[in-house]
Amino acid sequence: MDDLGTPIICAHYDLEDALLRENAARMAHEDDGSLSDDDDDPELEDVPPLSAAHSTSPSMNKQPTPPSTMPLRGLTKKKADSRRKQRDKRKTATLASLSSTTPPAPTPQVLEKAAQAEPIRINFAADGFRATKPRWTGLIQPMVHPLLAHAHDPEFLKTHLQYTDWDGKKTQVIVDRCGRIIGVLIAPPLPGEEWESVDQAATTAMREARDKMTFPVSAYHHRRSYGDGFPTGSQGFAFGGGRENLGNIKASSARNAAAMEELLEDPNIVRMATYPIPPFQAFCYPIFADYHTTKQVLVRKNPGLRRTFARSPFAAVTVNLGPVSVSPPHTDAANKADGMCLIGALRSFDANKGGHLVCWDYNLIIRFPPGCSILIPSAVVTHSNTPIQDGEERFSIIQYTAGGLFRWVANGFQSDRSWLASASAEDLARREEERKARCADTLKKFPLWKDVKVRNFSGRGRMEVWDSGDVADFSDLTDCESEGERPAKRKHQT
Repeated sequence: MDDLGTPIICAHYDLEDALLRENAARMAHEDDGSLSDDDDDPELEDVPPLSAAHSTSPSMNKQPTPPSTMPLRGLTKKKADSRRKQRDKRKTATLASLSSTTPPAPTPQVLEKAAQAEPIRINFAADGFRATKPRWTGLIQPMVHPLLAHAHDPEFLKTHLQYTDWDGKKTQVIVDRCGRIIGVLIAPPLPGEEWESVDQAATTAMREARDKMTFPVSAYHHRRSYGDGFPTGSQGFAFGGGRENLGNIKASSARNAAAMEELLEDPNIVRMATYPIPPFQAFCYPIFADYHTTKQVLVRKNPGLRRTFARSPFAAVTVNLGPVSVSPPHTDAANKADGMCLIGALRSFDANKGGHLVCWDYNLIIRFPPGCSILIPSAVVTHSNTPIQDGEERFSIIQYTAGGLFRWVANGFQSDRSWLASASAEDLARREEERKARCADTLKKFPLWKDVKVRNFSGRGRMEVWDSGDVADFSDLTDCESEGERPAKRKHQT
């Protein structure tokens, strides 16, 4: 017994009374808002090592239990609970906004990042986009470019076109000579190896999905494929191509449909597909809002429509399943003419040697690293990829919305054929006026870079921005228009 030391005897100690007094003191601290001894702990607590928690060292046993190992109590617990409730509230609000017909606005943090992007200025104006007369869709015939014969040669194109050596680390915007945003190069949200692991896992999911699917030989060869070609898988809904009603994109077999469903539920695929959506909101809000509202209106009216990603405003997605997903010059003419298409590239290939994105209308070739995404108006811009090296793999995720869906909504949720069957002369005249107005407003869907730089994502008029004092030198005129209409300098009150 001597080895255990002299026992400590606490005479006249009433445990119940001590707990009551401690509780009364704690309640008094909370009532007056002051901090008690254990309320200034770090916000997050480290879990103590197992060996330290069970140490039998006399020196350790003599020390009181450190505050970091105690559960949150008092004001600290209240603050932690409040933060958790705020997170849950934001999550609920986000989910609600995604299903509302009112498009959600970009967050201040996203707007701040967008304003710090680097512009790529090109010698092209968006009024040169080629579209059909009603302006719903683009033209199938690719642009006739004098260098199309060299589409497979990235080194030649780098020396004869404007070259953007994008490293994928910083977001950049393609700005036409009138100052409009007509493309966005969207950097990943995480640096280096952290995002590479997401890219690699998403690539693995693509391979596994392809191995689960079956394709006829003809599925490898289409107008968007080079050489040996590649198969694709699609999901979502569309309208066009002679259909009388809008409907879900049909898989070639039940087996392929199941594999596609599983692929789109993979968390790394979801992350790769949805990380560019907030930048899409910030850089191209008029287009984003148009897509979001149209999609939500249609799925509310037709609950059976198959959706893609919860956070995505696009109606459909196509995955190019490789192993060599590179495309010759083409347009995606069925997409909305004054819209955007989101392209995400997956590894593994050397982006210095191949896989570049060539935008022929822009006379622009872009280094396109794996794990990154690019927005372009693919319905009206002829685009292609340069070939990758032998033995390499390239996959891609393409998100888009058919222009026919917007026409369906404008027709009162019916096809042109159905609308024309009951249209009066007055209806036809009104429709022509609407077409002219739509053509006049088409370019306004492409925001001005000067808007984004001052966080004016919705494109408010210059006088409204001026009156609110958001910026001292602002104009909603493009760089191609007269600067004589610039508002007078705002007088500051003293």
